[in-house]
Amino acid sequence: MTHPAPHPAKTAKRDEPELTFFDTPGMDRLAQMLLVMASELHVLRDRVRCLEFMLAEQGQLDIPALERFQPSDAQAATLANERDAFVAHLMEVLDGRAKSTSGRFPPLSPEPRS
Repeated sequence: MTHPAPHPAKTAKRDEPELTFFDTPGMDRLAQMLLVMASELHVLRDRVRCLEFMLAEQGQLDIPALERFQPSDAQAATLANERDAFVAHLMEVLDGRAKSTSGRFPPLSPEPRS
């Protein structure tokens, strides 16, 4: 079985070579987006669990109450804005603007929801 010759390294807009895994730039960017999402998910899950452990040990968190929590309208708007910023960062990968952020995405500020 022969494999096609790898295409030359692509260059990000910041003049850094991009890693290539697939034969098409779109597939590479999709793979990068998934890796960014997986990294973010791992970091956030780990930190949330650590906070839960610490707060529960100190008697400051009732885990069942946390499971039942419903955000207020203001809290829901904050969560929606943060989600929009996160999605905007992920989408940067698709057009080559993203740079590795080592598990942290830069503070993006999409237009606030009304």
